[in-house]
Amino acid sequence: MQLRDTPFDYGTVTRWLHWLTAAAIVLMLAIGWFAGYLPESTEHTLMGFHVSLGVGVLGLGILRVLWRTTNRKRPPRDADFPGRLATLMQWALIALLVIIPLSGWFMASAGGHTPGFFGLFSLPPLVAESDALHEIGEEVHEILPWILVGVLALHVAGTLKHHYVDRDATLQRMVRGTPQ
Repeated sequence: MQLRDTPFDYGTVTRWLHWLTAAAIVLMLAIGWFAGYLPESTEHTLMGFHVSLGVGVLGLGILRVLWRTTNRKRPPRDADFPGRLATLMQWALIALLVIIPLSGWFMASAGGHTPGFFGLFSLPPLVAESDALHEIGEEVHEILPWILVGVLALHVAGTLKHHYVDRDATLQRMVRGTPQ
């Protein structure tokens, strides 16, 4: 098992960070968008789970930034437009993984709440309680996930292009490491 990336393969840490983040994002988006359609008690429970996942995604986003900047022997990309676009989209995804949870933390703080992580700890307030700041945070926290969905759609489209059009091993390397 190779932990770090090589010029030919994504390491175990990169793959685990990728798929843990993907699972958390899918859950968070689903809960954030659909919890309001459920009974109030279920909505409250799910939103608590959503907040805890958000704190976890913030941690994963920070870990991904650190890992990406210290783990530089990644499989190379072409210097053409699609290669530069893929790099830009991956950095946009990572940035959104940090910015969206921060906007939720900001919104919660302005609303007088302290986001926690599955009852293990709570984050300190980012700002003082304020209706105006809460409204701003809420708007940002409602808009950014739609941008995330757009960037994710491009990411998935690029992955499918690599797999079905280019017929290269990019997807296989992210799923299980070096193809056999």
